[in-house]
Amino acid sequence: MEKRLILFLMLSAAIFFGWSYLYTKFNPPVPKVSQEQTAATDTPSVSPSPIAATAVQPAATEQPANPTPAAPVTQAELRQIKVKTDFWTANLSNQGGVITEWVMTHFPDGKPIDAPNGVTLVSPQLSQQIGGPFRFHIPSDPTLEQTLNSAVFEIKSGAEQEILLPRNEKREVTFFYAGNGIEVSKTLIFKGVGFEGSSGFDFDFRANVTRNGQPVDVFVVAGPNFGDQGVKETSIYKHAPQITYALANDVERETADSLKQPATPISAPVTWAAVDDNYFAMAIVPSKPSPATRLLNDKKVSMAVQVNHGEINRVYAGPKDLEILKKVSETFRLPNNGTQLEDIVSYNWLNFLKVILKPIAQFMLMALRAINTFTHNFGWSIVVLTVLLNMLFFPLRWKSSQSMKRAALMQPKMKELQEKMKKLDKNDPRMLDLQKEQIALMKEGNPLMGCLPLLLQMPFFMAVFTVLTVSIEVRNAPFFGWVKDLSVADPSHILPIVMCVTMIAQTALTPSPANADPVQKKIQYIMPPVLTYFFFWSAPAGLVLYWMVSNLVGVVQQFIINKLSPPPATEDSSKNNQSPQPPAKGKKARQALANS
Repeated sequence: MEKRLILFLMLSAAIFFGWSYLYTKFNPPVPKVSQEQTAATDTPSVSPSPIAATAVQPAATEQPANPTPAAPVTQAELRQIKVKTDFWTANLSNQGGVITEWVMTHFPDGKPIDAPNGVTLVSPQLSQQIGGPFRFHIPSDPTLEQTLNSAVFEIKSGAEQEILLPRNEKREVTFFYAGNGIEVSKTLIFKGVGFEGSSGFDFDFRANVTRNGQPVDVFVVAGPNFGDQGVKETSIYKHAPQITYALANDVERETADSLKQPATPISAPVTWAAVDDNYFAMAIVPSKPSPATRLLNDKKVSMAVQVNHGEINRVYAGPKDLEILKKVSETFRLPNNGTQLEDIVSYNWLNFLKVILKPIAQFMLMALRAINTFTHNFGWSIVVLTVLLNMLFFPLRWKSSQSMKRAALMQPKMKELQEKMKKLDKNDPRMLDLQKEQIALMKEGNPLMGCLPLLLQMPFFMAVFTVLTVSIEVRNAPFFGWVKDLSVADPSHILPIVMCVTMIAQTALTPSPANADPVQKKIQYIMPPVLTYFFFWSAPAGLVLYWMVSNLVGVVQQFIINKLSPPPATEDSSKNNQSPQPPAKGKKARQALANS
């Protein structure tokens, strides 16, 4: 029994070890590896262990310890693209995907402007120093801002060296950049005249910036200092580039001097925001009211408007032409109950009357252009328009003169009443009769009526002022002789001097009371030289020409009025062939005036 047990154990061991030997020989064992090694062998792109990966994955999406690019960093050559249209040419750079130069070459009517080179509105030097239009402003991440504005983008579409933009067609230029989890695309959609109602000065802009697939809030910038780069001196009549923006129903304007910080956010979303000078503007109109920031760099102003990701933002870059801006506002579908792009144009201290002044200014500009088709000289067009306006106001001037004459005739009686009233107690019953008589005299000879024509002409004057200081037709337009440019001051100051003389002549011919205060008379003659020196000496020649011709026509009209309608007292004395009598009192005086 024991022998058989021992034999069984030996045979079992022989079979076990023999099988193990044969299995190992014909099936060599696979070397044992760790889980980390197995994971690395199966998925070589994943470095962390499964446990670590599971624990870190959610956080790695936001801020990985060792970030791995979602796509390789964009590698592209530095390039420039030239875009040419009927009205302007522009240079685009794929470094930052910006505009580096913008030159207006033709007026809206097709005539050359500042031939042969045109007028530069975006300076290549400023674009190099500060950054060109359509650069990014990212207040939440200045490092990313600097990276994107200096990165060289790949040109995805519109990669031609020169793009010609025909009428009724469009061209797109798309810049793309990717690196370190950041993906950026910028698209500028340029439109030829007539395409979707385009004026030829408007185009579209679209941008999208993401970090690890999540949108990043970025602002796109207009500026710096969009406007005529040839202007070196500024004044109250020719201002430096400024920022203008619309908040609901209000428009704000600020200059470099009024800005104190490099970046100042605007308190409310803007409907549109612009950088403009006297004659030109670049405005960004977001798809919906958006946050905006005022930028200041070395006394150069820019406006940054937050991008609505992937949505179309409208852009206008051209002349501050009221007619064009009105059409562009309609094309951009700006709400009728809000501010329009025409409101980029300022009416200075009468801005609160812009609802009245805007249509007047549009009419004046239309009239000037119509007259210019016959005169072919904007100086003579101003002369003709001024004469026509003064003829329109002649009935008012006549009525005003008559009213002032009656007021002058009433002055002795008015003084007499005032002297009587001084001697009476305010409770005296006779005081009431004197007050009634005083009111009756004031109604018959109201001195305020003399100011009516001037008050009615002020809106027209401000409208002409606006047209002459923003209309690019007047810019660099000659008159004759020494007046080479109606938009700048007369270099010889002949026009202001002549205008001063006409103002003095007009003062001399204007009716005034015989017993007027001598000091007041002196002030009336001192005012023309003072106004001329402080307000018109450096004013644009076109504006001085308008005021001077208006005064000349006014002098002629006043002379005619004085001849045809002498003072009532003179008429009475001549009719009766009697020497002048002391002025009648009370009802008799009023009856005499009524019959005169």
